Amino acid sequence: MHLARRALIVVLAAASLGGLADRSVAATGAYQVTLTQTAGTLKPGAVETVTAMVRVAGGAAADGTLVGFTTTGDVAVPDVVGMAPHGADGYWLVDSAGHVFPYGSASFEGDLSHTDLTGLVVGIAATASGNGYWVATDDGQVYPFGDAGSTVVDTGIGAADSVVGIAGGAGGVWVTTVGGSVWALGTPTFAPFGGGFSVAGIVATPSGQGYWLFSSGGAISAFGDAVFKGDMHATQLGKPVTGMIPYGSGYLLVGSGGGIFNFSDRPFMGSLGANPPARPVVGIIPTPDSSGYWMFTDNGMIFSFGDAHNAGSRWSVPTHHGSASFAFTSLVAGQTTVTASAAVDASAVIGQTWTASDPAPSTPPPGSPAPSRDPAPEHPTVNRSGYWALAADGRVYNFGGAAQLGSAAAGAVDLEPTPTGDGYWILNKNGTVQTLGNAITLGNVDMDKLAPDEEPASLSATPTGRGYWIFTNRGRALALGDAPVLGDMSQAKLNGPVLGSVATPSGNGYYMVASDGGIFAFGDARFAGSMGGKKLNAPVQSLVPDSDGAGYWLVASDGGIFAFDAPFRGSMGATKLNKPVVGMVRYGDGYLMVGADGGIFNFSTAPFAGSLGDKPPAAPVVAVAALP
Repeated sequence: MHLARRALIVVLAAASLGGLADRSVAATGAYQVTLTQTAGTLKPGAVETVTAMVRVAGGAAADGTLVGFTTTGDVAVPDVVGMAPHGADGYWLVDSAGHVFPYGSASFEGDLSHTDLTGLVVGIAATASGNGYWVATDDGQVYPFGDAGSTVVDTGIGAADSVVGIAGGAGGVWVTTVGGSVWALGTPTFAPFGGGFSVAGIVATPSGQGYWLFSSGGAISAFGDAVFKGDMHATQLGKPVTGMIPYGSGYLLVGSGGGIFNFSDRPFMGSLGANPPARPVVGIIPTPDSSGYWMFTDNGMIFSFGDAHNAGSRWSVPTHHGSASFAFTSLVAGQTTVTASAAVDASAVIGQTWTASDPAPSTPPPGSPAPSRDPAPEHPTVNRSGYWALAADGRVYNFGGAAQLGSAAAGAVDLEPTPTGDGYWILNKNGTVQTLGNAITLGNVDMDKLAPDEEPASLSATPTGRGYWIFTNRGRALALGDAPVLGDMSQAKLNGPVLGSVATPSGNGYYMVASDGGIFAFGDARFAGSMGGKKLNAPVQSLVPDSDGAGYWLVASDGGIFAFDAPFRGSMGATKLNKPVVGMVRYGDGYLMVGADGGIFNFSTAPFAGSLGDKPPAAPVVAVAALP
């Protein structure tokens, strides 16, 4: 689907703008202009672009002048998944759709924005010369740009085990998967990974003759000339480890809250642990001599330490020929305010199709010093609502404010977020549970203790995030961590397999739902009725409690909704679907369904954040989960 693009022009100028008075509304002031979009122009799913043109007395502002953008309203920006350095004064960012953004000394060598990708981008690695880079996708494709080459390479390792990282080594790159398989292109090869943890990323040594693999729980494994200096795997972390860099004689780990774990002989140069950013940190990269480093968040904010130069970010955009552009996606129809700021003596001109939402400041006397303003907003407003879709091959697709924290192996059947939404568990039909983000490892299913035709079907977590239940298709409930044993249906003859489960808010109860519409309530879960014993047009797939916990909704594979002591919000029962509905989750004041093709059907006032319906994934979607 090609989204319509509309442009909004902001002019920040120091020269006289009297000649524009007949076609614009002038608001004289320093540094800042505020623009408001109205309901008639803001369309859900449309990519909006705001361009600030910065002028000084001598003409266009110098290239690299930073223009900060802030927003209010329900908007989203592409999720940044990787960063690669270019000296100490430049770098590239890449988002999951394959857009590459160069900053400072880094040059644009091309990207995947017009490529029909079969997977999501997971990272970027620069060539040794700095004149090119490789971009990797989770399905194992590696795309070269600049002097990285001209041939797209299929590594062959992303089909059943998703690629999670890429690192540049001597002569080429390494790519790694969740399971620790490493593919080498022109780089040295080493003994296979021995297992023991799910891999979250790969980091090359300074020589390029080795690498470390690391997990979100802080476990480390070293290869080649990489040296093991210790790790965090035995420590209960408050936030998941999301990045690693070589540092001194060892390395640094960074958590999603910006905290640093130092395993080297040198003091670290700062962290964000005492003042975590609004969005999770998803990576860290070093300057060439490791005298500094950058951290980056999933929405593209940059934090620099030591000799690392902040050359810009997705929210603090450097000018080129006097202009800087900021793009975002509208999530709902309505009004959005975009503010552009630049550290130049400026007066604002707003085109007549837009109106200033703030009163114009008074004009200072000639020669008055301009007030100081930081052009880079520290915490831009980004909508927190969002959701994940899980495919049977283990790939996770994120929408809105839901962060991309990694994928799992093929055979996935369910995804359950942690209470904070900064992690999730992925349940596999073979009984293993993959932990990502700040999800903690609590155990797997002993498949030898299940009946021959019995397999795991769903997972529900306790409100503490320190326990969960795994439910099987035979109605068995397996309690792990602090999850209490409350009973199950394993000794009963069921009319249909159990397909879903939901824990109560207290963690002292849960529901199971079977395909025939039967509901089984345990603990403090309140039974409000079921479709068991009634003729159905299609099998029931999911149960979703309403906001007060007194009732719930059931959804069938044809999109039909059955409400029990819960308000009916709408259904897809009368609509011909491309693929059956496979899951539903509570969302805002209603519910949100997902089809096997990734189509999303939103019956709530919460914002629609996107779907896969126009570009179905290679493997069918099997579950959906929303941010808590």
